[in-house]
Amino acid sequence: MMDTHTIRTIMEINTLQSLGAVQTQTEQNNTSPSLFNTLLEEMLGGTSITDSLSSVSSTLLGNLNTIESLRYDGKNGVFEPSSLSAILSAAQQSSAVPMKNTSIGDDSYRDIISQAANKYNLPDKLISAVIKQESNFNNGVVSHAGAQGLMQLMPGTAKFLGVKDSFDPVQNVMGGAKYLRQMLNQFGGNIELALAAYNAGPGNVKKHDGIPPFKETQQYVKKVLGYFNA
Repeated sequence: MMDTHTIRTIMEINTLQSLGAVQTQTEQNNTSPSLFNTLLEEMLGGTSITDSLSSVSSTLLGNLNTIESLRYDGKNGVFEPSSLSAILSAAQQSSAVPMKNTSIGDDSYRDIISQAANKYNLPDKLISAVIKQESNFNNGVVSHAGAQGLMQLMPGTAKFLGVKDSFDPVQNVMGGAKYLRQMLNQFGGNIELALAAYNAGPGNVKKHDGIPPFKETQQYVKKVLGYFNA
């Protein structure tokens, strides 16, 4: 009579074969009996259990070049194919990669931009697009004409807008957003004309009844709209 350890060993061999984790050369022939059936027949025919298990072990070890390696992991006797380990490892590495940021520019100014957008009823992305073109989010930049800060406010314009320090990001963005809102209101909500006025002044837009024929201003409007619509 077989003891429980022997029965368990036989069942494990049969389970592995059923799952495809163990494949012997004899199984590749559809007319050949399985190891499980062979083992039972040998036992019923009087072959000792030790000899039968030894035969099975030899068969399995002799075909390791045709099967996938198995790895023991844990206390519960769980076998895990090496390919599964590779897949899990790749998935963990992939989940550790941060998602790509699709917003414009430096996230450190996101809250300021959002506050200005809410206060002056502007799209966050429009303000970000202007900052991207004006200063590329460099708060300390000064243009050759003297414009300062993130939204490149001229000293006279900054004073008119109530901005005391153009290098203070909050004051600069709030002032620039306020001016952009004024330009939108002045030109009936037309973003292209408002941007042209932001760059060249509202007087030039009115004078030319549209975007002024200045290469700098035309390129400015095109680039800002490109960032905004991206």
